[in-house]
Amino acid sequence: MTPKIDIPAHEHGAIRVFSLSMSDDAARAFKDDAAQLVEMLGVPVDADHIEVFALSDLEGVGLAGYLSDGHAVPDAELTPDRIKLDKMGGWVMIVYSRAFNGAATTLAPAPALTLIGTYGTPGTNWQATETITSEAAKPYSAPPETVKKRPSDAAMSGRIAMIVLIGLALFTWLFIWIAG
Repeated sequence: MTPKIDIPAHEHGAIRVFSLSMSDDAARAFKDDAAQLVEMLGVPVDADHIEVFALSDLEGVGLAGYLSDGHAVPDAELTPDRIKLDKMGGWVMIVYSRAFNGAATTLAPAPALTLIGTYGTPGTNWQATETITSEAAKPYSAPPETVKKRPSDAAMSGRIAMIVLIGLALFTWLFIWIAG
């Protein structure tokens, strides 16, 4: 029996490998039954992030190769368990961190599950490998100088016409006031 396993909140990139101590028929049935997965792990999980398969399906690759090549688990993490992983037979269950939906939980695996190991995948390195020196990459420090545009001839004509019309209106009002 595997002891209880604490899963921290927001765990990312961990892969847990369990061996299954059950017959081939039981393992095949277990593989497609989400309710049984929950029962075997002792907590609600997202079955879409759990794999159950026969190790004979990995012939020529082996479980260590599957984890290394298929899931980018670093060789340094696999080296202590490589012989054990490659010698295993029967069925395995691989549980990815995403199966827990970011929640902290404690697994209480059934006696038919034996934890073989927990392996981490490297996170993405978001650091730039070189400095960008193009003009577009330089920091923006000041707004570009604005050049005051000269008003167009049409705008100037409109302004002059408006002044003349206002002058005529005042002149007309003056004549009406004097006459009245």
